[in-house]
Amino acid sequence: MKRYIKVLAFLFMIGLVACEYDYIAEDVIIPQPDPDDPISFSEQVEPIFQSKCIGCHDSRPPILTTGDAYDNLKNGNYINTENPADSEIYKRSTDGHGTNMSSSERLLLLTWITEGAKDN
Repeated sequence: MKRYIKVLAFLFMIGLVACEYDYIAEDVIIPQPDPDDPISFSEQVEPIFQSKCIGCHDSRPPILTTGDAYDNLKNGNYINTENPADSEIYKRSTDGHGTNMSSSERLLLLTWITEGAKDN
């Protein structure tokens, strides 16, 4: 009986060690900017920060309060217009930090960065 339990325990341990999970990194599809309908920072992006982020980011970097958010994002190197998906503000919204943001809000943020992250 002891031998049977040892064999089962050994097989169980082999099974645990042999299990492997390949994490599949989701490709980020960069949206194409629409020059006829650009995203407005003050009307579309900043309100997301006000409703989703201001609980913490009214006093810790990046400060995302109305009127200060754009300068803090731009000057704090949170925006990368050359590679929008590598923007720190976008990565934070997708890594669990921005759990309150919906996928459509994340897409809006990414599109705004893709359009050049203008203060409009």
